[in-house]
Amino acid sequence: MPLTHLSSPDHVAIAWRIDASVDRVWACLTQGEFLGQWLGRTTHGSVAADTEFVVDHGESYLCRSTVTRYDEPTRLAFTWLFPHEPESAVSITLESASDGVDLYLQHEALGALAVSYRDGWCVHLSYLEAAALGDPLPISMFWRLHGTIARLNAPVRAEQR
Repeated sequence: MPLTHLSSPDHVAIAWRIDASVDRVWACLTQGEFLGQWLGRTTHGSVAADTEFVVDHGESYLCRSTVTRYDEPTRLAFTWLFPHEPESAVSITLESASDGVDLYLQHEALGALAVSYRDGWCVHLSYLEAAALGDPLPISMFWRLHGTIARLNAPVRAEQR
């Protein structure tokens, strides 16, 4: 996993290197057929400028989002609203690197949910990377991988107390 930076006192900030082109990673971020390979199945709308979309993260657990920034192919931002959680904001920036793409993800306004989201985003970005490389991971492995990442991040969690 080419994770290059991770922090989350009350938000998530992750830097991740993907050995693929910016256009390929952008397609995975925005095109419905790829969203299902890394984020969840789109049930409504699309990821495009000034649109709304709904993603099913499994068992009809729906996240509603509104695209707030769409600068193809380098910057995407959207709101993030799950039931029983306050609305938060996600931004993703892509920068070309000599050996692929540097992806920077920020998820703001999480408060106490930041630790859980940090682990979840690490899993989602693992799935995004696999999709961008043309070798999607089986969705059935999501929660196993999440458990592994949560255990690996446990020392970081303890340091933040």
